[in-house]
Amino acid sequence: MLRFFRSTDEVYEGVRAALDAAWGYANAETKTATSLTPAVDAPRDSQGRAYLVIAAVYCGYEATAEMLPQLLASGAVEEISEAEYGAVANPPLPARP
Repeated sequence: MLRFFRSTDEVYEGVRAALDAAWGYANAETKTATSLTPAVDAPRDSQGRAYLVIAAVYCGYEATAEMLPQLLASGAVEEISEAEYGAVANPPLPARP
């Protein structure tokens, strides 16, 4: 199961930095540089908000489970539908003339 979110770059990068610190990234052993794709590489909408898709299981990990409810309640992060994510990450092709 997947969950879909959007936020500003500032919030996205703050969450990414907090998760990196909590989970010990960058990890030379696994060669994993970061917990999330950097915001600059994330899909974004016309308002400039960064979009993220993540496996639901990761939302239950301690660091995420502590942060996510607060971020959602404050409105700093918005949970969106798969269709909303898909419209930005995989926009439809323009109509042919």
